[in-house]
Amino acid sequence: MRFEDQPLADARGQPTTTGNVDLLADKLFDEDPRTRQLLAEVLQQLQRQEDEIHKLKEELATFREEVALERAYDRQRISKLEAPAPALREETAAAHLDRLFSEMRRLSIRQVTTKDAARLLGMSKRQMKDVKSYLAEDSRFVVVKDPHHKQRHLIRLV
Repeated sequence: MRFEDQPLADARGQPTTTGNVDLLADKLFDEDPRTRQLLAEVLQQLQRQEDEIHKLKEELATFREEVALERAYDRQRISKLEAPAPALREETAAAHLDRLFSEMRRLSIRQVTTKDAARLLGMSKRQMKDVKSYLAEDSRFVVVKDPHHKQRHLIRLV
């Protein structure tokens, strides 16, 4: 083996300094064995550091890919959360009103609060608020203000 510089050895596809450490030390310091040994140790340590740097660069590249994937998934989740909820369809609202009417008649309830109506239908208060706008159009129900409460509305059967 003969010593060649790193870029030339890489271009020719030949082994780099790993196999040539002892040759370089022999070539530069033939007469002093201590200096030659010291130089060989320094070059071996340099090679180990280069290997470690290479491994760290690979780990960094892998880490950057993982972070980029996580960021992309987070952006997808955020965009889904920011998208507005679909409006309540009239067919769905009519089905809720039919169920509310039948439940109130079955339980013999003349009037309920919107909160209790939501419980009867098994939905949230927010969903009931969307259905409430359709109550005024339905002739089976009347929405009146609760005389005993400042903000509450009552849903009455006609």
